[in-house]
Amino acid sequence: MIIFAFDEQMFSESCGLGLVPGPVEKLGVVMEADRPSDVGAVSNFAGTMVRLDDGRWRMYYSVHSWKPRCLGIAVAESSDGLHWTKPNLGQMRLDGADTNRLVIEGLYDNADIIQPQVVRLPDGRWRMYFWLHGQSQGMVRYLIAEDDDGLRWKTLGVDRPAIFHPADREIGQSGWAAGLTAASPDDKFGHLRTLDWMAAKRLRSNDATYVYYDAERRLFEMYSVWLLPNSPETRRYTPHDNAPRVLRTIHRRFSEDGLAWSEPELLITPDAHDPLDIQFYYLSMHREPNWRIGFLGHYRVWDQTMDIELCFSRDGRDWQRPLRGGWIPRDPIPGLGCMSAYATNDLIEAGGRWLMLYTAGNSKHNHQLPPGVEKRWVGVMAAAIPKNRFAGLAATPRTIARLTLKPFIPSVPEIRVDAAVKGHLRAELLDPFGMPISGYELAKSVPIQGDASDHVLRWAGRRDEEERHAVPGRAQGSGSAHAGGKTTAAYQYDAVSLRLEMSEGVLYALHI
Repeated sequence: MIIFAFDEQMFSESCGLGLVPGPVEKLGVVMEADRPSDVGAVSNFAGTMVRLDDGRWRMYYSVHSWKPRCLGIAVAESSDGLHWTKPNLGQMRLDGADTNRLVIEGLYDNADIIQPQVVRLPDGRWRMYFWLHGQSQGMVRYLIAEDDDGLRWKTLGVDRPAIFHPADREIGQSGWAAGLTAASPDDKFGHLRTLDWMAAKRLRSNDATYVYYDAERRLFEMYSVWLLPNSPETRRYTPHDNAPRVLRTIHRRFSEDGLAWSEPELLITPDAHDPLDIQFYYLSMHREPNWRIGFLGHYRVWDQTMDIELCFSRDGRDWQRPLRGGWIPRDPIPGLGCMSAYATNDLIEAGGRWLMLYTAGNSKHNHQLPPGVEKRWVGVMAAAIPKNRFAGLAATPRTIARLTLKPFIPSVPEIRVDAAVKGHLRAELLDPFGMPISGYELAKSVPIQGDASDHVLRWAGRRDEEERHAVPGRAQGSGSAHAGGKTTAAYQYDAVSLRLEMSEGVLYALHI
């Protein structure tokens, strides 16, 4: 079991500690528009990274140009997550040349599609959810396609979407601008409706949608944007936003089959600790045992900047937001990633670290260029994060910080600490009522220094002392106690607690 630094439920007492983001190494551009089929910009925002059976990664990403308008979905592949190739698929030719663009059967010609979410179904088939932006047809909806190998897709039909955008004809073209409560008075597509208006309204959402399949629960989960009315009287109104009369928040839906979706459940809205100009643009996530590590679209509307905010949840419903701001630092102006960072659907495992591939850009959300930027750029960048170091508890400078855990039962012979310590870190093993256990007092703790993911907690003493206290037949570890003191092996599977003392350091996680 891992106790992360952000897991406040496991702490009974702490002082002199503050939560800080973990270390992030920016690796620069890993993919950009380098051929005509990319139509000017590539984006893995609301795209999907899928691990193939042979160990390689496949990226389903968006290509787009706004003037003239052109949206599409393409495929890239990689063995390490950093070096990507764009295989020709034999589906779309441009200027006589084959491309890596997907053509989805069942759509009208030259359909504008974007933001592919791809999941593997329990029966081995593949399913894709994607946004169709067919404004001239009155269709802005989240469609579903299926396939056997993930490369040749066929839609289930434009009349069988998972959800609708408020601008779709079934809800009312531009109905969102009228307050999201009724169809637009100038509803030019009203005569084309095929659904009851209230039934369609129940399925409304903005785009920027992520879909996951939970194999344990056999349940599909959708995380998307719920739009709230935002008139000038709210004090949150920003006239230069591209959609000033709506306020973006996060909602969730469930489905047993991934086709029919549940009622919307509102998850994340701005609270009293947020500035008035904050909106939440999307929510994607990475799964850890007992935790969901969320990547929240942190949109500052007045400045028109987009950041990735880390958030945490045990159940996907209640989210902790202790670190409100940019997890991966944006580039300084006029750098390529100076104005925006958008997360993809998950992290890529790369040995002892995670890779986050994210869409970055140098223009404001309303497409204006900041001073010093001459040409708009959107592409995919990468950042590396050490495993388990999403966030850390840092000791206040020039103080001795303390942390006490609630009682737990260790299932390993050695308690290990992931920490970067310049001063010292010492530990005291306690009984379930908070009394120090003889021989494991703070004064006998072997101080820890240095930066490592697997510091072993030790106390002055000999291995034979552990063996005298141990239950016969219990595994005693690898003998590392000889290298500098005894470990907690004698108390494996006993109820204990733990108190830590640290100076000049950051604690990221404990392995208990």
